[in-house]
Amino acid sequence: MSDQTLNLEFIEYDLPNGLHCILYQDNTKPNVCVMPAYQVGAKDEIKGQKGIAHLFEHMMFQGSENVSKTGHFDSVMKAGGTCNAFTGFDSTVYFDLLPSNNLELALWLESDRMNSLNITQTNLDNQISVVLEEKKQVIDNVPYGTMTENYLKHIFRGSQYEIPVIGLEEDIKSFSVKEALNFHDNYYSPENCVLMISGDINIEKTKDLILKYFGDIRKKNLINREKNIISELESDEELTVPDNVQLPVVSICFQIPGEESEEDFDLEYFTEIIANRESSRLHRKYVYEKNIFKSVHAEKIALKDAGILILFAMLNPGTDIKLAADILNEEIRLFYDNDINDREFERIKNQLEFRNVTKNLKMNNISI
Repeated sequence: MSDQTLNLEFIEYDLPNGLHCILYQDNTKPNVCVMPAYQVGAKDEIKGQKGIAHLFEHMMFQGSENVSKTGHFDSVMKAGGTCNAFTGFDSTVYFDLLPSNNLELALWLESDRMNSLNITQTNLDNQISVVLEEKKQVIDNVPYGTMTENYLKHIFRGSQYEIPVIGLEEDIKSFSVKEALNFHDNYYSPENCVLMISGDINIEKTKDLILKYFGDIRKKNLINREKNIISELESDEELTVPDNVQLPVVSICFQIPGEESEEDFDLEYFTEIIANRESSRLHRKYVYEKNIFKSVHAEKIALKDAGILILFAMLNPGTDIKLAADILNEEIRLFYDNDINDREFERIKNQLEFRNVTKNLKMNNISI
């Protein structure tokens, strides 16, 4: 769904130090979302520092020059808001969602940790332990938890997308204060940040506040990115991963074009029509009618330079793995051969557009 259909009017401009600002005014509710997105992620990590981008997301909540160790969380929560962050391959995004009369508070908090961060050995050691525990809980000790790690390793071999965002345990354990400080100096600067503010704001007053808190932060010009070389797969690969699970999963993974490609809608449409609805082909035929699959799911992960599309099928007891793989390949072939009709296409298209509209009505999603 286009911005025009939603009647979203964005104001975009740059500060002299390179900070790119995007403002969206919506005064229907007394809330505001402040979202600085730094153009740094796992793909910017060098050898020996795999996981530092995600670790640094944690470090950004450990205090800065004028904010105590828990001060960011405490200040936002005391104001009646919430804050969080997430790290991807291409960017690291922070957000503060709070009542609009606390906009200035959020801008002060974000500018303070952009300009100066309190990185000590104690804080670093603490967050290394937190991240290692997180890795155990969400990947290492979770059924099917290493699947994405294996996809990346084979689909993006030799590229900056090869290692998962959470990183490598041996690298995480060895991060030093000096490396953390260098990472902040290199990437956490105004020219490498997009500041998005949406909600109950006055545009001119918001511009004045942004200039007040971010205008004096100096531009660093320290970024030297390696080119992310994505090699096309030369042949199909088959991988068997032992895991302590009750039901086996068969999955097929493809390398796809990056985000905002011309094929983006077609791929989204594919995931919906083949697997992601109860009325989808795989659900209807093989979960409900033939009882071959316990569940099915398709996922499209679009990154800046490339992406992956994954088709999962969890098998019912007794289902032959080769049969399951043949079924998935056959349904892909039928889709590729244009085995679709106009009614089916329009139904999915309308549902996707409706989902995008309802998602974008949330302030933090508008900012994203």
